[in-house]
Amino acid sequence: MKIAYLTLVAAAGIAMVSASHASAEPIRLCTGSQSGNYYAAGAMIAKMAGSPAEVEVVESAGTIDSMERMLDTPASDPKACDAMIGQPDGPVYLARQSQAKARKLLQVGSLHREYLHVLCNKASGVDDLGDLEGDPDKYRIAIGEPGSGAWVIWQNLTAEDEDYAAVPVSNDSDILALNSVSNGDTTCMLVPAGLKNGVVNEADATFGDTIALVGANDRDFDDAVDIKGNPLYEYAKIPGEAYPLSFDYWSDVSTISWPAGVYVNTDRLKDKALLKAFVTAVARAAPGIKAEFGK
Repeated sequence: MKIAYLTLVAAAGIAMVSASHASAEPIRLCTGSQSGNYYAAGAMIAKMAGSPAEVEVVESAGTIDSMERMLDTPASDPKACDAMIGQPDGPVYLARQSQAKARKLLQVGSLHREYLHVLCNKASGVDDLGDLEGDPDKYRIAIGEPGSGAWVIWQNLTAEDEDYAAVPVSNDSDILALNSVSNGDTTCMLVPAGLKNGVVNEADATFGDTIALVGANDRDFDDAVDIKGNPLYEYAKIPGEAYPLSFDYWSDVSTISWPAGVYVNTDRLKDKALLKAFVTAVARAAPGIKAEFGK
């Protein structure tokens, strides 16, 4: 009898240790590139987290890649994620592809404000994104690689106003796109990001004589909604002092704007205690993230 009792105690101990190891698995948070604001924001969330919701920040190729890792990559795969920081455009784009997948996403936090920076060749005469739809054969726009933030937002803009779909696009981004806009081969490029973004900083510092920061104020964008049915975009002004070397001349440019979101896969974060702890970490980190990257 004593042996049987000790066996039961030992088994219970092993079960407790196993459960402890299982609960110690970190929540994998996809954030985009290590050089981006999302990765830094993820690190701030991880710093606020603790048992049982320890967070591991995972680099990804952007919002689309993050969603694929959350929803399509098997949970056992080292590349898989349980949560992500991303543009609200991403889930909207996903919903058009698969409502079933989109229903698995739950937004658990809002972070810093982001803006659609539209950088255009000065000689083109374009002073708002809406100018491109007026004569699409005359213009060309750089939207980055498929799955990038700029590419995602362009898919949603063309869905809201099909006239934009007639504008020729290039998949250039960063310095290659800046150079192409500067020399006039490309009319404009899109940079969806928080203030003081590295690409826009580079344009401000190096290409201010040939590139202008312009607005995005097409009222057709008003109809866009997020996965909750709320307005996807709002209009806000990019303060000129954010880019003071060249773009301060074009101060307070009006454009579409949105807060970066934090999302979880509800199929992977079913433990309510774990989910509550993660939501708490996000809420506690949010003020610092907004102070760092813009409210």
